[in-house]
Amino acid sequence: MYRTSYGGLQLDRPMLAPESEITGFGASLVDLFDLLVSLPARVSGGDLRGYCARLGMDDRLADLACRGDRHDLPVYARADAYHDGNGFQLLELNVGSELGGIDTAQVNRAFLQVPAFADFAERHDLRHLDTLPRTARALRTAAREVTSGEPVIALIESNGGLAAHQHVFVAIQEAMAGLGIVLLLGELDELGERAGKVTLRGTPVDVILRYFVAGELVDDPAGQRVLDLVLRARDTVLFAPLSAAAFASKGSLAMLHEPDVAGTLSAGERALVDRIVPWTRLLAGADPELVERCRDEREELVLKPGIGYGGVGTVVGHEVSDEEWHHALAERTTGDHVVQRRVRPATESVMDADTGAIDEWVANWGIFVDADGYAGGFVRALRPEHGAVVSYSNKGTRGTCVFTAP
Repeated sequence: MYRTSYGGLQLDRPMLAPESEITGFGASLVDLFDLLVSLPARVSGGDLRGYCARLGMDDRLADLACRGDRHDLPVYARADAYHDGNGFQLLELNVGSELGGIDTAQVNRAFLQVPAFADFAERHDLRHLDTLPRTARALRTAAREVTSGEPVIALIESNGGLAAHQHVFVAIQEAMAGLGIVLLLGELDELGERAGKVTLRGTPVDVILRYFVAGELVDDPAGQRVLDLVLRARDTVLFAPLSAAAFASKGSLAMLHEPDVAGTLSAGERALVDRIVPWTRLLAGADPELVERCRDEREELVLKPGIGYGGVGTVVGHEVSDEEWHHALAERTTGDHVVQRRVRPATESVMDADTGAIDEWVANWGIFVDADGYAGGFVRALRPEHGAVVSYSNKGTRGTCVFTAP
């Protein structure tokens, strides 16, 4: 099923990273996660709804994100990062359970089944970390709240979401089966409740692996009613809560650079932000001096929605004219939009397996972390001439796995 989903999108080689560098970045991401979840206490006295308002989040979206808010948000995230030749720089931190790429180690194993590559990997002591067992461990840990046995886990999408991407979820289901987890697949409207337990098509569920997001429920009253049912259920765990959206917002990265928030950071926290988070600022309510700076520095800046996926809504300064840039800035002074300093990624040389031609590609590193740090990674790559947004929404993007070297 993984071959069916991604076989035509594979890059011709894996990516390689020094193990100490990528694990060090993972440790920094865990520290950053802790810093991000501390922001509501620093900004709004611990009031998550007030924090969402400061981010410029849509009111209806914020209301959903705050339903069933839990302060013990599990460390489960994926960074999207560029390597600038000196180190990894964070573009965004995807916080929550709806993460793509958790089954990419299927590709690592496939490479290792090729004798020539297996020999190469052995000679250079190449290794890989499979993200899926770490995900399975997190799900089993969450399930301890409601069961002492092997949990029943259901991956739940919004209504219509599973049908649209079923081959992707069946690939995850296939990989989970190798870890002894029977992963059920379903949509919100297939859920019910019996004796305090959420059911999927009548089967009691211990843990819901949430792949629906708050934005999909804003205009779905029926989906919101099911969400309330899930939140009321005392014997089913939702992994992870919708409040994760507040910290996944790029506005949370911008908050770290807001003057009143930056002043609350310790010396160590400031060093962490300076090291891995490019300068990012909120545009809503920005003072004229900041807006003028953004107008002047077009070629070094990128405009992004605070909450968004696949690069949708992104405006890359060096790809547009001054007039287009000024118009884009004017349109984004309300809502949750941010401006971020452009990261110039070092390119990766990739040989075409058919022709032998070598081209340079830009690599967007997806780096997973949990409470124990680095939890595996994968890469999406794009030739620079095909655009600046490296995402599967860009048809030129290809994917591959990551091996580490000592």
